[in-house]
Amino acid sequence: MTAASRLAIHGGPKAKTTPYGTGNRFAGNELKYLTDALEQNTLFYGTGKWVKRACEMMQEYLGLPYVVACTSGTAAVHLGVVAAGIGPGDEVIVTPNTDSGSAIGIIEEGAVPVFCDCEWSLQPSARTVAEKITDRTRAVVVVHLAGHPAPVDEILELCRPRGIAVIEDCAQSWGTRLHDKRVGTFSAAGCFSINDFKHISTGDGGFVALSDGDLYRRVHNYADKHYDRFFKTELLQAHHGMCYRMSELLGAVACAQLERVEQITSRQHDIGESLRQQLSGLGGARVLQPIAGGYATYWWTALFVEPEALTAGRDEIVKALQAEGLPLGSYGKYDLIEKPLFQKRHVRSWLSGPRAAYPFDQPDGRSYHYCVDQTPIHKKALETGMMVGMTTFWTDQDIAETAAGIRKVFQAYAR
Repeated sequence: MTAASRLAIHGGPKAKTTPYGTGNRFAGNELKYLTDALEQNTLFYGTGKWVKRACEMMQEYLGLPYVVACTSGTAAVHLGVVAAGIGPGDEVIVTPNTDSGSAIGIIEEGAVPVFCDCEWSLQPSARTVAEKITDRTRAVVVVHLAGHPAPVDEILELCRPRGIAVIEDCAQSWGTRLHDKRVGTFSAAGCFSINDFKHISTGDGGFVALSDGDLYRRVHNYADKHYDRFFKTELLQAHHGMCYRMSELLGAVACAQLERVEQITSRQHDIGESLRQQLSGLGGARVLQPIAGGYATYWWTALFVEPEALTAGRDEIVKALQAEGLPLGSYGKYDLIEKPLFQKRHVRSWLSGPRAAYPFDQPDGRSYHYCVDQTPIHKKALETGMMVGMTTFWTDQDIAETAAGIRKVFQAYAR
């Protein structure tokens, strides 16, 4: 073993010799537009211009006629569930390797999340969705995870003849495409997040994209306490709704971010593709690959260790990679099934008895329980996976040193 090949965790030199590139995420027109928003003397979306402009920019970006702005990606998925007509007792299929925001809206409407497995792409497939369909299935939330597209076209082909709605959760997949078509444009509702942990950010916020005018009115009204504000007002507060309105400050920042979304996501694609190619043929690990016809924008990527090829387990390898100065962590907590909400099934802690467990316990006697063994690929990914975080500001040197550091560690632990 040479001095250069000695692992940093054992006293050798770190693979990452310089700090990772950084930059200002808000280096465009954000301040200018925020100042203009304040000078309007109103920050309410109904009387201001910035939220309306952000929705118009989203319509142009996606090529869809209707967009509703809202307070978060979680609110956006909830509104997608509303668009799909989901109600009490319905079953909605979703993958468990996601944020709780993909499932909260399902629960809020009294419906039941049913977890399907993922493939090694970390995405659901028609196969994994079909395994969970019952006569109570009313929708599927397709999560396009980590800037990678799921095969939503195949899932739609499965679901449409059965009258099952499809909702797309695109929170981590700005700019992601499948067969040259943007994700979020395939289904009944495309749901986007602009919180601080996404490709573009307003701190918090979201959008729902739709192609149906009737669904647009339903979703818009639900997000605005059913004021029927942009319509004929004959439905003024005629139905239930939430207060999910986006403020003009968020709208102003969203406009500035949307002006650069293509630049940001194309750079993420280039970084992710370069890293993937430089890790080609890596011994001892499976590198996350886009599906056929997919264009990934790599909000993060993943490696899955092959235990039989290595002398150490995933957690030990993660520690060694981190000692090299690399931004890798365990994928082992990227799961909803084993969270207390789905294990204790105590949805509302301030209630007791059957009311606390609703909708997991249904009035008709159905009772839903969750176990990670029901999703075997997902379970294996939790045991063997590691995540690689990356930012738009990575340099070519950052990519090369990251790939070299990963190879260094895996070679050191090769059998």
